[in-house]
Amino acid sequence: MEIDKTVSNPMLVGAMQLIKADGKDPVPQHQAMFMQELDKADLLAPADVKEELNEDGTVKEGGKTAVRFPVLTGSDGKKFFVVFTDNNSLEQARSVDGVSRLPEEFMGHSVKVKFFEIARMLLTPNPDGSENPTFGIVINPFMENIVIPKTMIVQMVQQTAKEAMARMAKAQGAPGQADPAAADGGQVIQFPGSDGNKD
Repeated sequence: MEIDKTVSNPMLVGAMQLIKADGKDPVPQHQAMFMQELDKADLLAPADVKEELNEDGTVKEGGKTAVRFPVLTGSDGKKFFVVFTDNNSLEQARSVDGVSRLPEEFMGHSVKVKFFEIARMLLTPNPDGSENPTFGIVINPFMENIVIPKTMIVQMVQQTAKEAMARMAKAQGAPGQADPAAADGGQVIQFPGSDGNKD
C-alpha cells in the first residue's frame, strides 16, 4: 500500500473529457479509450490512515496500518467509492465547501490504488455475507464526475478474464477467435448530479 504518492493520468483525463462532452451516449471509441486508460492508471483514493505508533508517538517500523475510505452518497441515495485521477483533482475536491465535501477525516491522506483493486473491494461480500451496498465508483467527483456502476465493473472484470483466457489459448496454440470486443454499454457511464452528500 502506497500512501500520499504523486500520480498523473493525462490520457485518462483526456478520455474522460471526451466522454463528458459526448453526453449520455458516449462514442464507442471514446469509451474504449477510457477503459484502456482506466485499466493502466494509478488512482488516488482519499483515506483516513492510522499507523501504529511507538510509546513516544513516532510511527512504529513494521507496525500495522489501518485504512478507511470515504463513501459519498448522492442525492438519490446511491453510495459511491471515490477516486481521483491525480493530485491536482484531489486537492480541488478538498477545497469544496458545503454538504458535498469530503468528510474531514479523509482530507489528510490518499492511497494509490488500481481499478481492479477497487473492483475487488466492491464485489467482495460483507463479513455477514450480504452484498456490498456501494453502487459504484465515482472518478473526480465535483469535476468530471464520471461514474462506473457496479454492474459495469462486473462486465469489465469478466471481459478482462475472457481476454486473459484468449491470450493463454493463443499462446498455447489452441484454435480460437480473436480477443472479444469490449462489452457494449449503453448504461456504462452515468453522470449523477454533483450534489452528493457525505456518508
